[in-house]
Amino acid sequence: MKPKLFLLFTLLISNATIAQINLVPNPSFEDTVFCPLGSNQLNACEHWLNFGNSPDYFNACSNPAFGVPNSNPGFQYAHTGNAYAGAIFFAKSTIPNGPNYREPIGIELSSSLIIGQKYFVSFFVVNAGVNNGSIACNKQGINFYTVPFDSCCPPPLINAAKLYNDSILTDTLNWTKISGSFIADSAYQYLSIGNFFNDVNTDTLSTSPFPTYVYYYIDDVCVSTDSLYNETWTGFHQINNTLNTISIFPNPSKGFFTIDSPIPIESYSLFNLNGQLITEKKIISSLSVQIDLTNQPSGIYMLHIKSNQRISNHKIILTH
Repeated sequence: MKPKLFLLFTLLISNATIAQINLVPNPSFEDTVFCPLGSNQLNACEHWLNFGNSPDYFNACSNPAFGVPNSNPGFQYAHTGNAYAGAIFFAKSTIPNGPNYREPIGIELSSSLIIGQKYFVSFFVVNAGVNNGSIACNKQGINFYTVPFDSCCPPPLINAAKLYNDSILTDTLNWTKISGSFIADSAYQYLSIGNFFNDVNTDTLSTSPFPTYVYYYIDDVCVSTDSLYNETWTGFHQINNTLNTISIFPNPSKGFFTIDSPIPIESYSLFNLNGQLITEKKIISSLSVQIDLTNQPSGIYMLHIKSNQRISNHKIILTH
């Protein structure tokens, strides 16, 4: 190959590789400094920063109050992996922290954005369904800055964001992906996720008897110059796609479910939607396992499968 052609080929390969880089370090919140032991410990998560008041960190290595899937705000598996962040996006003005109380999270990007470059951005959120006190809202969004913020001085509520959701998110079971693009108008070095609209410009819906505030979990954040990469990026478990080939059938079922896996199943745990453990079992390296739920009431259950030291989560439906 001629030198000039070889150089061109090398540059093309390099650019293709760079285009698929996620500029967000620790995008799935998996890397920890220490296991969180209480509230306001986002600093337990590698790279992530408290950009205002007291956002939280949840990890399966922690106690039930700040664990995954069990935690104080509400039962929820991670979108991928075993960890996520959590924060208040809106609080009623009648409680001590209101009005316009927010708990944005932030992070320094691996490299500054390039002015004039188009970036594709996405993240996942789910309503934590705070017991008896939950509200749902819209305006879950993402903004970029040239300077960091901290717990005492959050970003200003400018009623704008580079990307935000305009629909009220009430779903407490399924993660919602918020995705879009923008052209960088500054050499932004920091990213923040939260609600950057004031109370007047935020729509809410009470979803509990004594609504007090809106709390959402956050997972799998992506910033890339590649639209396809941003669209198909799946988070922590993209490095082990084997787990995605686990099949559960029939689903729905009247009582018996079969788990088939290409790698040995080590154990499984089954929870109802209230986070109560229904059954768990350790397996001795089996590629196929049958679960009998004929004695359980009809409904939706969450199945937690451990294979090859990795965990995958699945929703199953029982009908009688």
